[in-house]
Amino acid sequence: MSQVIRTASETYPEDKEEALHKVEEVEPDVLGHAFTEEESRAIVRKFDWHILPFIWWCYLFNSLDRNNVSNARSDGMTTDLHFPKNGYGTMLSVFYVPFCVLVVPGVMLTRKIGPRITIPGYMLGWGAMAMINVACRSFASVLVVRLLLGAFEAGFAASLIYYLTTFYTRGELGKRIAAFYSCNAISGAFSGLIAYGVFQMDSKLQGWQILFLIEGAFTVAFAALVAFVLPWSPAKARFLNEREKEVARLRILNDGSTKTDTKFDKKAFFKPLSDWKFYVFGSIALCYGIAAAVAGNFLTQIIGRFHYSTVKTNLFTVAPYIFGTLCLLITAWSSDYFRERGLHLASSLVLVFIGCIILVAIPVSSTGAGYFAVFLITGGAFTPSVLFHTWHQCNDPTEDGRAFRVGTFTFLANAGGIVSANIFLDKWAPGYRIPLAITAGVEALGLILILGLRAYMTLDNRRRNREQGVNYSSKDVPTQALSEGPANPLFRHFH
Repeated sequence: MSQVIRTASETYPEDKEEALHKVEEVEPDVLGHAFTEEESRAIVRKFDWHILPFIWWCYLFNSLDRNNVSNARSDGMTTDLHFPKNGYGTMLSVFYVPFCVLVVPGVMLTRKIGPRITIPGYMLGWGAMAMINVACRSFASVLVVRLLLGAFEAGFAASLIYYLTTFYTRGELGKRIAAFYSCNAISGAFSGLIAYGVFQMDSKLQGWQILFLIEGAFTVAFAALVAFVLPWSPAKARFLNEREKEVARLRILNDGSTKTDTKFDKKAFFKPLSDWKFYVFGSIALCYGIAAAVAGNFLTQIIGRFHYSTVKTNLFTVAPYIFGTLCLLITAWSSDYFRERGLHLASSLVLVFIGCIILVAIPVSSTGAGYFAVFLITGGAFTPSVLFHTWHQCNDPTEDGRAFRVGTFTFLANAGGIVSANIFLDKWAPGYRIPLAITAGVEALGLILILGLRAYMTLDNRRRNREQGVNYSSKDVPTQALSEGPANPLFRHFH
């Protein structure tokens, strides 16, 4: 006979939340009798089939249009457009300013008017900007285009993460975020392969111009498709019947949100600012963001220390990016399976730290060890985005709180791009020892913060269990009961 799960609303009605402060009212089996595991799995399969393939392609185009400047530089874009000394770093900084500053307004807009408008709208905007890159004839014009491109891309990734939290439970979220964030790593492989082919074409346009034109055009076309095919909430998913829509709602109330389909609440949106852990998470975001930016924007330049031709240098970026994608997917799967975030996140930063230290320590002429270190960096640089956002999203049961957190932390992670752009200067080429040493130090700081925060969460869970005479973990208390978050004695950290 099928195992049956009870909805949180049967035991914890929304109009009696004050009663939930009494631990003795929590039943030993907090899951109950409203839908079967088979029903839950069937709905997840439908969500996966109707959402993940499209989200994957959306984020692939986002990563391509953001990271292809590294390939374009290797084909002579900076020379053709007469970039000044350190102009490449200046261009990256100009992109990252709106890309960082507008994240929170971007995700707030998504909460206010809905992802149906903002997600395809952001795609149309940056795809058009990528195509306009072809018409740039000076360094100043590139700066204007990159500024606008950063503005359109700012709220996109954060909106996607928030969007997924409205469909999937906390224990399912890691793999699903990984499904589209893997594109951040694999886009480097795609871009390297595309660049390898494009840069050998005989055309009136430069190879880097064709690269921007192709990737921008695909983005615009796919944005139009996404506007019509993506479901924008479980309640409005055309592929679900009424029973399935109700089960989808109950699943989120049990392991996701206090309420579903809520309207935007400005006070609730900014409430995380009163939580001290918010600032620890923010510091972690800045640390891992530097590593992700190094891998995304400077991998081609790091491999350039081996003095291969332009074509070979781009080709040699493919394997490390694929390795980074595999590491991301495996680690995310393990994190969901064990319902654990902190240690998995720390393991990724360890890889980046070791890779940077190797590149600092060895001679530039040491190709084998250097290329191995590049694999370590890509193996660890892309995974934190998935595990970090899954971690903090799993510890806020409110829709507005999650939206603000993902927006702010994405802003801080993106700010890592500004840092990397201003330390990977031309004067440190080709070894980039000083920038790599700084990156290693920052990742070490991130490790300390991650392990410290996880230790606090573990000890606080144990304290709550000891005081209440129970043995609950995060999966044992329905999120519908936790509108007050950690202030409620029933709250358990998802660590």
